[in-house]
Amino acid sequence: MLKKGIAIKLGLAMLPVIFVLLFIFAIAGASMMSSENEVEVSAGGCSPIGGLNQEKWSEGIEKAGVFKGKQNTFMMVSRKYGIDPVLFAAIAMNETAWGTSKAVAIKNNPGGLMDAATGMATVKVFASLDEGLDAMGQTLHNRIIVDGLNTIEKLGNVYAPVGAANDPSNLNSNWIPTVYSIAEKLGGLTMNCAAEVGSDIKIVGDKMNYFDAVLQEAKKYNGWSYSWGGSNPDVGFDCSGLMQWSFKRAGINLPRTAQEQYAFTQRIPASDVKAGDFIFFKGTYGGANHISHVGIVINEKMMYDSNSSGIGYHDYQGAYWKSHFAGFGRIDSTK
Repeated sequence: MLKKGIAIKLGLAMLPVIFVLLFIFAIAGASMMSSENEVEVSAGGCSPIGGLNQEKWSEGIEKAGVFKGKQNTFMMVSRKYGIDPVLFAAIAMNETAWGTSKAVAIKNNPGGLMDAATGMATVKVFASLDEGLDAMGQTLHNRIIVDGLNTIEKLGNVYAPVGAANDPSNLNSNWIPTVYSIAEKLGGLTMNCAAEVGSDIKIVGDKMNYFDAVLQEAKKYNGWSYSWGGSNPDVGFDCSGLMQWSFKRAGINLPRTAQEQYAFTQRIPASDVKAGDFIFFKGTYGGANHISHVGIVINEKMMYDSNSSGIGYHDYQGAYWKSHFAGFGRIDSTK
C-alpha cells in the first residue's frame, strides 16, 4: 500500500491509475485467497526449484574441453550422490578452466582433489575421467548433504577458503562469484542452493482430503536421487513410482507409469487446481506427446516430484517445465 505522503504527492492526475491498480490487486488477492486454509510445508535445507535447461546444459558441456560428451556422466553421478548436476558441473568447470587444465587432461582430476598418500601435497591421479568425476561427486555429497553446506557461499568457504595456505595469490576469492556465473551459463541451478527457498513453502487455497497423508509420506524421501524404474524405498523412486508409493500409503491405488496415471485421472483447468492434484508433462523423453513425467501440486508455483535433480520441491513455472506441460489431473471418484 502506498504511504499517505507519497499518495498526496502523486497529485489528482494519478488517482485514476491508482484506482485501476488497486482494483487489479484486489481481484488478484481475492483469487489467491479463495480459502483461508493455509499450511506450511517444511522442505528443509537446500530445496530443488526447477528442471534442467537442456539446451544451455548441453551447449555448455560440449564447449568444455575434456568434458565434451560427458552430460550423461554428470547426470548419473549427480543422481548417485543426490547433488545438483548444474552445481556439480559448474564447480568442475571452475576447477579446470572449463575442462582444459593439466590436472583434468592428464590426471583425470576434475575437482582439484588432493592425494592423501602424498600428505595432500599433490593432486590425486585417477585412472579415468569417469572415476575422477565419481570421486568428486562423492566429495560434494559429503560437503553438501552430510555437512549441510547447502549454499554456494557455505560450500565455497570450505571447498576454496579465502586465505588458504595453498592459495598465495588469493584466487579463492573468485570461487563463489565464478561458480555462480558458470551455473547461470549452464542454465541455472536445479536445486535452489543460492536462496534456500523452501523452509516455509505455503499452500494457499483448498487441498484434496488425502493431501496431508500423501505429502507426509513423500517427504520422507526428500533429497533422494532419482531412480529410473524405482517404485519403493529399497531401490528409490522415479516420478510415477513416488506417486504410486505415496498415494498407496494414503489408501489410494494408482497405476504404475506416468502415462497410466494420466489416463487414470480427470483433466481439470488451472483455475480449479488444488494442492494434491496431479501435474503431468510430456516429451521429456520418448515422443513429443508421450506423458513422461508426473508430480503432485503444492501450490500455484511448486510441485513435489522425483526428477533428474532428485526428489523434492520443484518450480513447475520454470521455462523447461512449462515447455513440456501436459495438464493437471484429479483422481476420478468413479474409479
